Amino acid sequence: MKNFLQYLSEVQKTYEFRIKIANCDPKDKLEGLKVGLTKYAVESVGAIKRLPIKANDVDFPNIPNVEVYLMDAVLKYPVNDAQLRVIVAERLGCSLSQVVVVSPNNPEEQRRWDLEGNDLREFVEGEDVLTKPLPEATAEQKAAGKFYSEAGTILKELNKPAEFEIAGTDNTIGGEANPAYGKTTNDLPQGTVDPVGSKQNTIPKIKG
Repeated sequence: MKNFLQYLSEVQKTYEFRIKIANCDPKDKLEGLKVGLTKYAVESVGAIKRLPIKANDVDFPNIPNVEVYLMDAVLKYPVNDAQLRVIVAERLGCSLSQVVVVSPNNPEEQRRWDLEGNDLREFVEGEDVLTKPLPEATAEQKAAGKFYSEAGTILKELNKPAEFEIAGTDNTIGGEANPAYGKTTNDLPQGTVDPVGSKQNTIPKIKG
């Protein structure tokens, strides 16, 4: 039967972080960084990977021509990324803007980086909707496509007579002259009474 310490060691949770540093080689100050992390019980600190210089990097958008150093750390005691970021910046002697701390298990992080720390830009064919073949067209769709692909079809559609009547377009209605023919709303008869100030409000009489 396992004792309490064995059981505790097996179920103890660890906290994984990916540390990225811009334009600051942490190699010479790595031991000092490990000392700063001792209060969180360091389980492991991975090897430092130096990435190729980039004109622009998504993690450091305000730093042009950036050289990024990457390493993973596993801690036994809980700490958030903001706290860890401050410790890394202090121990390496660089500004906070040069340090990014994320979880390596983040889906976006896993998509962007492989185990060697290189950018991931490959997609499996068939996963993207744009690469999937279009479904086979039905007979009705094929007929419609052929019809509208013929020259002059659209012009023929536009030249067809209107299937509905527009008021004021006929000069006669039932053999009599149409008073609205050729007229616009400006030609309609207008009133002669000014809507403002033309009528006096009725003043009620007060009984004594």
